[in-house]
Amino acid sequence: MASELAELLEELKQRSGRSYSALAHRTGLSRSTLHRYCQGITVPGTFGAIEQVARVSGASPEELDRLYRAWYRATAGEAGQGDEPPERGVAEAGGAAEAAESSESAGSSGPTESSGPAKSSDRAKPSDPAKSSEPTESSEPSSSSPAPEPAARPPWWRRTRPRLVALLVVLVTLAGGALAYDGDRKRTPAGRAPATGGEQRPVGPEWHEAPRRISPEFFGMTINSDTGLMPGFRTGSARLWNSETRWANIEPKSRQYRWQTLDRLVRAAERDRLPVLFTIGGTPWWAAPDGKKSGFADSSASPPDDLKVWDRFVTKLATRYRDRIGSYELWDYPSHRLMYAGSLDTLAEMVERAARIIRRIDPEARLACPSFGVLWTAKGRQLLREFARTGAYEHCDAAALKMPPRTGDGKPEEIIELTRRIANLLHEENANDVELWNTGPEWDIGSTPPLDARRARDYAARFFLAGLYSRHYGMRRMYFYNWGSTHVPIIVQPVGGPPAEPGKRVGRLMTWLDGARISACGQGTRMGLPPRLYSCRFERDGSPLTVTWSTDGRADVPLDEGAHRVHRLNGSTAPARPGERIDVGEEPVLVEHR
Repeated sequence: MASELAELLEELKQRSGRSYSALAHRTGLSRSTLHRYCQGITVPGTFGAIEQVARVSGASPEELDRLYRAWYRATAGEAGQGDEPPERGVAEAGGAAEAAESSESAGSSGPTESSGPAKSSDRAKPSDPAKSSEPTESSEPSSSSPAPEPAARPPWWRRTRPRLVALLVVLVTLAGGALAYDGDRKRTPAGRAPATGGEQRPVGPEWHEAPRRISPEFFGMTINSDTGLMPGFRTGSARLWNSETRWANIEPKSRQYRWQTLDRLVRAAERDRLPVLFTIGGTPWWAAPDGKKSGFADSSASPPDDLKVWDRFVTKLATRYRDRIGSYELWDYPSHRLMYAGSLDTLAEMVERAARIIRRIDPEARLACPSFGVLWTAKGRQLLREFARTGAYEHCDAAALKMPPRTGDGKPEEIIELTRRIANLLHEENANDVELWNTGPEWDIGSTPPLDARRARDYAARFFLAGLYSRHYGMRRMYFYNWGSTHVPIIVQPVGGPPAEPGKRVGRLMTWLDGARISACGQGTRMGLPPRLYSCRFERDGSPLTVTWSTDGRADVPLDEGAHRVHRLNGSTAPARPGERIDVGEEPVLVEHR
């Protein structure tokens, strides 16, 4: 039942538009604690913490009741209690104490203007379970109340006893069965089958979870133009980079600011209701006169000699665009010496200082740590690992990363494997509660030859579908590179011209999935599909939707029970019947079910 509670909390959080950090600021809970609640990793011992999050997120009384029932079922399931919850006021007793305890473990009841994100040493410590089961004065019913006194919740040792017993059984089994006999009376390690059957190949989706809302921001475009024009096809968010908005463009001389281009782009994004991710990068030469050259003539790849000038620029930027720029990416591509030539410790310090400033000025803004790349190589992954060990991800809501296919013209579905690898790497380094944002390709994208028209037309749509498939591993935003340029392998729309076919198909994909929730993805024979076919399942208004596509080649696929309409990205729609076979290729196909 924890997944039910987590889904309700995550839906409220998404609807509120607030980040974990913003909610933490208002509830006094730590960001990591909120993340664990919303992901179903942990369930609080009292309902008070859940109610705090819900009220700050704008929950209605009916939603509070649903949350309470879901919370009770999750905790009752662990304690072996019944399914019917007592009155909410009884279970809420002690909630204030838990909130205070969470607040104390986070360092304070909420950040002040001068406070920054908590250090790793300040993270919340596990609370004493016995405390949450002790009654408070507010938990005792009034003597004048005719209602019978609700049954008290069992003490913590009784609630945890089934899990302790189960753990003991496992330990005894492992200790007593370190070696077991197989059918040939040969000794083999316990729990390991003889090596005769090959790899396990379960049937079904690679992952399946409760349906989750897809944020429109997931479908992002990097804007490669300073004109103020925006995509002429439907998209969900805009990333500003290579748009003449580097730090050196905005502050060409110390304390002399040129905001005109960024003002124009932000106004245009607001007009089209596109949330903005602003990428900070490109140190002005005056701030690092002896610095290393960069890929841009007006900028140095080195960090500023004095980080106080970095603080000043970030302060000016966040103050000017408070409530207008929704997210900040705190440097682009530090994996390449032409983009960043300083130390990782200095970069981590820049991240921490910027996070402290932005969260003070604009608590609603979301922060993405610098976008590392070259992640298909061991060297690139090691650099990311070393950055994670600086503790910088404690100050970010997301890890911005370059996660393209292996080569500039590789299959988009290769992104799925890379996302798995990076999610595991960050997990190993205890950076578990950050989202993954894919901010584009590698440095060599400019030298990649253009794709032919047939391959290019569906590539961008498959890029986003591969990202949706990767959602299970933490992917929350995909920024296609790029909109506006004609010197990239896939042109979605030239500035001033009509959308190209790849851009049109991205817009249709967004329309297909408008209001949908994703629940499962899988591929090939495990999903009952021919090899090289991928499929993701969605639901909208209670009706199932399925999107299927191929990495190469074509195949006939039978339609499931309830299928009644087939949509293709070329804009065509046709009625369908269960059992009918449809042709599926690299052009994704949507099947609606009744």
